Amino acid sequence: MDQRDTLIGWLNDAHALEKSLEPVLENHAKDAANHPEMAQRIQQHLQETRRHADLVRGCVERLGGSTSTVKNTLGKVTGFFQGLSTEPARDELVKNALSDYAAEHFEIASYRALIAGARALGETEVARVCEEILQDEERMARFLEQNLPMVVQQYLNADVPVGSGAGTPGFRNA
Repeated sequence: MDQRDTLIGWLNDAHALEKSLEPVLENHAKDAANHPEMAQRIQQHLQETRRHADLVRGCVERLGGSTSTVKNTLGKVTGFFQGLSTEPARDELVKNALSDYAAEHFEIASYRALIAGARALGETEVARVCEEILQDEERMARFLEQNLPMVVQQYLNADVPVGSGAGTPGFRNA
């Protein structure tokens, strides 16, 4: 396998990852329905994720490859079950936020590697597209990082008896 094929393979992995996150984000947005700001930001990132998949597919095709049906199908199935994995838990928003935060950082690492690989092979357009996607992933990771303490506090406050004086914090936009 030559280096260009390796880059195509890595892009295929990124495409499958983006596709696998769609059902996860759909479920997490539903789980956050009682927290409109969080639900709205997850919905926004879902739209970004769909756009990322299209952009990555375009990179694959520009390099003469095609996206992997097998990887995409496995990614969607995995994403479906990941999206359901916290559903029965009372603390699902906390677990979703942890899962989403970890996923964002995995994506950040993946896109940084893709940028380095694309640059090394002189694929400046692929690098540019991956840099654009990377910015979205970093923004979402910052949003989650900034709001994780509030998600935890809201969960814990829900278990505090009435009249305890505990307030409900708001969400921050990144």
